[in-house]
Amino acid sequence: MNSASLNQIGAACLIAALAVGASWGVAHTAVPEPLPAKPDVAIPHPAAPAGASIDDLVAKASVEKGRAIAERQCTMCHSLAPNGPSFIGPDLFGVFGTHVGDIPGYEFSEALKAHKDETWTNATLSAWLAGPSDYAPGTKMSFPGIASETDRADLIAYLRSLHAETP
Repeated sequence: MNSASLNQIGAACLIAALAVGASWGVAHTAVPEPLPAKPDVAIPHPAAPAGASIDDLVAKASVEKGRAIAERQCTMCHSLAPNGPSFIGPDLFGVFGTHVGDIPGYEFSEALKAHKDETWTNATLSAWLAGPSDYAPGTKMSFPGIASETDRADLIAYLRSLHAETP
């Protein structure tokens, strides 16, 4: 067999492979795979006891679970260190008990400044964390919120633990 025949066979195989790949790509673009009706794995969120207040939930909350939630969901935009820098959002160290929208060195939205007479308590933090845009419509924070009351309570317990040690 001469080299011209081998080149023709190689070219034919290459064209066939490209045609199969292109048809697969077009088929998956034109007919997307259906999503399952429900997720394969259900992720349990512990339900808050009926009638439990956020104060009761925070009293029983896990600071370590709250730290994990903060590291997973807060640290990409906020510092949690003493006198930490403001990233996209303000430093959250020592935020519990301060006035809403009153952290020096950070420019808050007018929506959050409207709550400046309020203090970050268990209730206000829970409302904020449940949905920042519900708490302060027009806020700059695009975080969708934390639906689970127990997760919010754990995060609040962690934020409460972030304070300067007194001598």
